Amino acid sequence: MLDHTILRAMMTRAGMKASEIRRSLPETMEAAQVIYLKTSPRLERKVCPGVRPLLRRLKRHGAVIGLVTGNLSRIGWRKMERAGLRPYFRYGAFAEFAKDRAGLVRLAIREARREKWIARDSSIWLVGDHPNDVLAAKANGIRVLAVGTGIVHVDELRSHQPDLCLSDLRSLALEMLF
Repeated sequence: MLDHTILRAMMTRAGMKASEIRRSLPETMEAAQVIYLKTSPRLERKVCPGVRPLLRRLKRHGAVIGLVTGNLSRIGWRKMERAGLRPYFRYGAFAEFAKDRAGLVRLAIREARREKWIARDSSIWLVGDHPNDVLAAKANGIRVLAVGTGIVHVDELRSHQPDLCLSDLRSLALEMLF
């Protein structure tokens, strides 16, 4: 789920009316980001196996790496900073930019093409750990690598027919992507 969807659900469960939620959501999203920036934990040890080596290899290969996340922008970037991964990402698409993950992927692709970081025929992969990531990639006609390092087991990810599915990124060779 995207952060704004989670916040809406919380507000609904708390008994707020839809009109109240619409009115207060921008302020609530702002407050959530401010709170996270002040209280965010260190995340260096939470990085999934194989992520750092893969990002280093992609960077050396000249790949354009964007972050597509359901987090609000300041929360997403802060997580990358706290994990020590921020330098690898050129740009990002965040929860407040679209109503769903497929919309975020679409925006990220458009930005990369508009900035001429990628060509129309460039190979584009989305790496994710949830069926929603697989669906978002398919909705945008791009390839998807599903990784079983999240809350969804690798067998369930495979059932959604990603282009590639791995238990973690340690076994990924760049040749599999290019």
